[in-house]
Amino acid sequence: MPLEVFQAPATLREQLIEFQARQHCHPLTELEQIKEQLAGYVGVYLLYYRGQFPLYSGITYANQNSCCLPIYIGKAENPGKRTGKGTVAGGLVGRLREHRNSIRQVNNLDVADFHFTVVAMAVDLVAWGEAVLIRHFQPVWCSIISGFGIHAPGKGRGLQMRSLWDEIHLGRLFAEQLPPNPITIASLQPKVAQHCQNICARLGCPSEALLS
Repeated sequence: MPLEVFQAPATLREQLIEFQARQHCHPLTELEQIKEQLAGYVGVYLLYYRGQFPLYSGITYANQNSCCLPIYIGKAENPGKRTGKGTVAGGLVGRLREHRNSIRQVNNLDVADFHFTVVAMAVDLVAWGEAVLIRHFQPVWCSIISGFGIHAPGKGRGLQMRSLWDEIHLGRLFAEQLPPNPITIASLQPKVAQHCQNICARLGCPSEALLS
């Protein structure tokens, strides 16, 4: 007899996507102004880019009028917590601060070009929620250009290559100590452009491909 596998109802996935779409989009520069509103919550967060870095022109175009196409999706969870809110350190505010600091360190990104939305939820649902939203939006920094969410490598891993993200966006101190990655922006450009075009067509985001 084949093993029976539990599946979350498809309606639950759709409810999460609809819930996320209703959340307010905030400038990342205003994180400290709303930190009390987010304090103690765990959940999933989505970052949106609206800057001039050429590799992400399709993402910027998609987000020109609203937060439509995230460039990154991550999660913030605290083990042992069973509710969406608690008196725990870190959480959504902590993770967003980490990412803000990463962006500040690199030579070709500006925090002022980023917005974010959050989906606060019970910690039991966080990993599931992150997986659902990543599959739905397929953000470039979660699929093609990995490494944004990593921390300094542990002992014995100092000879690993820089991540794709750190090779394209130089500046994080721990990454500068790692061997360079042979990837080039030119080699990634067609893949990123096509990816954005495909996702925008499915999501209904504005696509710069319509200009050509």
